[in-house]
Amino acid sequence: MSNTRFFRMMFIVLIGILIFSTGLQADIFMKQKSHTDGFQMMGQSQPAKDEIQNIWITSEKIRSDGENQSFIMRLDQKKMYMLNHKEKTYVEMPLNFGKMVDSKMQEAMEGEDMSTEEKEKMMQMMQGMTQMKVTVTPTGETKKIGDWNCQKYIQSMQTMMGPATSEIWATEDLKMDYEVYSKFMAAMGGGPGGMFGDFMTDMIKEMEKIKGVPVLTIGTMNMMGASVKTTQELLEFKEDTAPSGIFNLPSGYKKTEEMNFQP
Repeated sequence: MSNTRFFRMMFIVLIGILIFSTGLQADIFMKQKSHTDGFQMMGQSQPAKDEIQNIWITSEKIRSDGENQSFIMRLDQKKMYMLNHKEKTYVEMPLNFGKMVDSKMQEAMEGEDMSTEEKEKMMQMMQGMTQMKVTVTPTGETKKIGDWNCQKYIQSMQTMMGPATSEIWATEDLKMDYEVYSKFMAAMGGGPGGMFGDFMTDMIKEMEKIKGVPVLTIGTMNMMGASVKTTQELLEFKEDTAPSGIFNLPSGYKKTEEMNFQP
């Protein structure tokens, strides 16, 4: 898997996990609608896209299903999986990929196969990772969205791929358990220390400022010279029993080292 695709995949997972934590006395089902405006990146045009995501959450497992791709996180196996349904393939990653990335990049820097220019680029990337930061600011503004009473928050995120700003409307009509959220985030980062562990520790503290469950998120991210605008809207939220076997890999899918993502 190329470094560019690996880090793009990692960033997608990181952003996705921000909404994947709720009170887990029972299994939770969430349905949300995502919209991405059309944009141009690296000389290619991407059309606007709408997608419905179905999300199942338990205290140890998460699964998010989109139109063509799925994401599974399993604390019991200490692994996460990215599934491509069109190609019937999946990528398997250790859950604490933060430490894995630290180790791989250090090994690359110490190796003799990289040119001086490549090492300089790698160093810049590593410095960018250590400077990743999230800030959440409550605004005090309120309004009703659908059936839920919501409060407005502004989230600013500085990432290795560019800055991102989100307007988040969250409701306390639905409860969120940040102990569970912290457990998933800490597992992904690999604990304190390193490039991602410290970032996720700080992220957990900031996300605790958001009271309740996000109902509407309007985000803008500047990535590789392109401005990408997205909207995520919560359509359904309920306690239910997750279908049997939903967190297992589907039969007939082949393991691969590279995942082709839709933007």
